[in-house]
Amino acid sequence: SFELTKSSMLQDDMGATVDVIYVLCRHAKTVKVSLEKEGLLDKQYRMTKPSGDASLEAGTSCIAIPVTKECLEKESDWTPIILSVGRQYCPYSSSVMGNNKNKQTNNFWSDLSTIQKALLTSLIQCYPREHSSKLEREIVQRIKRLKLTTCPKKLEVIGDDHTLVIPRGSFRLDDKDFDSLCSLALGKEFCDWNKFWKCFAAFMSSPRVVRRGDIDPESGIRESSHRLLWPHEGQPEETGQGTPGWITVTEQGIRQSFDMTRIMFSRGNITEKIRFGKLVQEGETVLDLYAGIGYYTLPALVHGKARHVYACEWNEQAANALTYNLAANGVESRATVLVGDCRQVTREHNLVDMFDRVSLGLLPSSEGGWRTAVKALRRDTGGWLHIHGNVPDRELHVWKNWTCKRLLSFVEDKGDSLLDLVVVCKRVERVKSYAPQIHHYVADVFVGPPGKLSTQFNFRGHRAGVVQENGEFRPCPLEIEPPSCALSSDGVLHQNWMMEDDSDELFGQDR
Repeated sequence: SFELTKSSMLQDDMGATVDVIYVLCRHAKTVKVSLEKEGLLDKQYRMTKPSGDASLEAGTSCIAIPVTKECLEKESDWTPIILSVGRQYCPYSSSVMGNNKNKQTNNFWSDLSTIQKALLTSLIQCYPREHSSKLEREIVQRIKRLKLTTCPKKLEVIGDDHTLVIPRGSFRLDDKDFDSLCSLALGKEFCDWNKFWKCFAAFMSSPRVVRRGDIDPESGIRESSHRLLWPHEGQPEETGQGTPGWITVTEQGIRQSFDMTRIMFSRGNITEKIRFGKLVQEGETVLDLYAGIGYYTLPALVHGKARHVYACEWNEQAANALTYNLAANGVESRATVLVGDCRQVTREHNLVDMFDRVSLGLLPSSEGGWRTAVKALRRDTGGWLHIHGNVPDRELHVWKNWTCKRLLSFVEDKGDSLLDLVVVCKRVERVKSYAPQIHHYVADVFVGPPGKLSTQFNFRGHRAGVVQENGEFRPCPLEIEPPSCALSSDGVLHQNWMMEDDSDELFGQDR
């Protein structure tokens, strides 16, 4: 029920390795009809995508058609359009799958998961020699015994092209179980890992494989450490459109392109991106203090129809991607990209008293930009701050009240105390889990004249407070201790890169 030779023969209860011809997809129907008429089509199997070891030009859109032995020896009118011939795994046809006599019932690897089968198939196609049936069974059993950290049940795909993402700890030779498996199946001298990942990608129908890397939470630019495994390896020297690390992720009709080996990307923020695009009102002027590649800038422009967005970003790689994405989405005329520390560039361009809304999408804390954000809001009508942070669940109530009190201190510092501006946390949205009992939250905070909200709430002379679930306004306590996620040397969520320089010029104004 399981056969393996140097020609990479593989048979299971879903298909088998057979003779095939490769043709362009646009020729597939014509060739198939001709093969049927001449009795050269192997009807036991279905046409399928080329395998990873097919000798085809990269990027060719083609298909493998199962044929009889006679087909490979015969010349016909359609012979000139054949790209190549070979042998590869093809699934059984529907008629065969419905015939129990043709199914392989004594299969010792049919219960493998998709990822386990991808691993097995890749090992098979990389075999340098024939194996005995006993050894083959041992390989399958070894695969079944691998830990989930070594061979997970599922793999993440990212991007419009479905790039395959391998977890940082999976399929590594420094894992003794995986190393032992590869030594058994391939021999200790095997080193053609480019072929291995090519075969793995082909089984998973993916054009590219990348290994997930860690992101240093203390890094100011939070650079990605993802590294390519196939068809290129490592971090390419070039970056930008058309380079090996460049990827496009389309969400809600918005195209976001970036170099995944240099720039981080979180798909867990999609609901918040959608929400932000709905919160922004047509004609608003928006400031994005931590723009990245346009996570919130683009929804504000595309879906929110903002009049103009000023986007600050100090990672030059991300800023370049942001500029590209603005053009790709046709909104570059309504955006200004400011490269550098948001606290400096907003002062340099005098971005004060002019914004209806400010996004502060920085984790683990955006506290370093709160003073800048308060200064940026319009004084006459006030505006909204959307404050992101990683907050321990048990401290959420404290964080909401402390945030409002902290913002009120910045209002008073800028000389607006006589205007009696209020600070109201109207809503807190939970975005995603960050760690056990710690979540990424976003607080929607209004800062402005009380008259803009007085029809909704009775402030009773208070200037800072939190709207409760029942819709009532509750003033902040007079004294409140900072939560552990505040920027502090005692905090459990540190952001020390924002506290290394004590100079007033850069950091002192936004402590």
